[in-house]
Amino acid sequence: MSTLLLRNGRLLDLDNGGEIGDIVVTDGVIVDLGPGAAERYRPDGGPVTEVDLGGDIVIPGLVNSHTHSNQTIEKGLCDALPLDAWMVVASYGGAGARLSPRDLYVSAMVGALEMVRSGATSVLDCARSDNEWVDDGMDAIMQAYADLGFRANVAIQYSDLDFFSSIPVDLVPGGAGLRKPPVAAPDVVLAAANRFVDRWQGRSPLLQPLLGPSSLPRCSTELFEASVETARGRGVRMQTHLLSAASQVPMAQQRYGVSTVEFLAKLDALQEWASFAHAIWLSPEEIELFAQTDAVAVHNPASNLKLGAGVAPVPALLKAGAKVAIGADGASSNDTQNMFETLKLSTILHRVQGPPSTWPTAVDGLGMCWNGGAAALGADVGRLAVGAAADLTVIDTGYVWPAPAEQLRQQLAYAELGSAVRSVYVAGEGVFVDRRFTSIDEDAIRAEAREIAARIWSTLPDRLARFEEVRPILEQVEAAVGGTVGTCH
Repeated sequence: MSTLLLRNGRLLDLDNGGEIGDIVVTDGVIVDLGPGAAERYRPDGGPVTEVDLGGDIVIPGLVNSHTHSNQTIEKGLCDALPLDAWMVVASYGGAGARLSPRDLYVSAMVGALEMVRSGATSVLDCARSDNEWVDDGMDAIMQAYADLGFRANVAIQYSDLDFFSSIPVDLVPGGAGLRKPPVAAPDVVLAAANRFVDRWQGRSPLLQPLLGPSSLPRCSTELFEASVETARGRGVRMQTHLLSAASQVPMAQQRYGVSTVEFLAKLDALQEWASFAHAIWLSPEEIELFAQTDAVAVHNPASNLKLGAGVAPVPALLKAGAKVAIGADGASSNDTQNMFETLKLSTILHRVQGPPSTWPTAVDGLGMCWNGGAAALGADVGRLAVGAAADLTVIDTGYVWPAPAEQLRQQLAYAELGSAVRSVYVAGEGVFVDRRFTSIDEDAIRAEAREIAARIWSTLPDRLARFEEVRPILEQVEAAVGGTVGTCH
């Protein structure tokens, strides 16, 4: 058995208030902590790594509960575009970039490096690979996380409906004619997902394959129902997008005859193994229904703001008792993978509406990140406690100054963007120690990423030309649901 001894750290989470103590980790799990824990340890003959933290702060690693690793190299892609228009350029509608398996590896690695530098130890990645090389592409993404030693739940993202079938084009005269039949039968679409699960389920304690039906509007009812049944039958977790645009509200009524959350409840999909990114356009009735379940809503404040998608009803969800996590979302819509930024926005965004008594606090934000993240991943992370995974972030007290517990938590939530992160451990292994990665040549990865970025940007004029072809329809749809289509520079 391998052991990690972290001595003289200020232990801080939602239960520990920053008191000096030690953490003893054996085989990736915390087995003792607190004052004198290192002295209580009895060697068993296995390798021991001992680190004196000298009073630095130890927190549970931040959890990024929703992103898209295939977008990491497309930072700054668009400006002032609403969600549906952005999706044409970024992912769907025939204007997205195609990334090879190696491109996907580098993109996932670059995103993970940014997450680690800003204190994250785990991610739920809704990744998309081109159908032509879907197996190799998904394996490349998983291998990137494996090579870094990062904890990752990776959902293979798929759909069977074309883009115009996912937005209410029938609100526009003649728009319904743009819709095309499903690209393939549900069992054909799910075949790649099942192969992905076959290859990776149980292969590594740090890596979990998930199902990722892209969103309800982009999946036929048959495919989404089959995804839920597959998740339940195979014991696999699932993440999808939920009501991330106003245009999806009328789509639900049109397709299901009930609200989206009511439809999910009928499918028995609101389970602890399911998480739902965005969850913006929920009615009060849907909030109450969602909160009665063990499903997890994932708040993505930065991308929601940038794309003008709306403000998720997080205060109402929390008040109702719903499980809520937070995520950075993809880098072509956010445009960072910095979880401290996400943590801050997840609280202060909601202070423009409602009285102060409804405002999420620093503790609420940390709770969404840690407890909500643990629920989204289905992993015992986000806490400093015996039995929990030793996913730990060490904070330099030259940046975040020792203070009473409340002020320490507020410094983390509001004052930090990652400069204070000294070291990061995942399952007790030092991934980033004294501000250096231990297993990855960061310079080489970033050099390769620059080459990929240059190739991606060379295709941008053609992508934007295809976007302009559909802009008139998008503008009419946006107008019909109360939005506008902006510009992409």
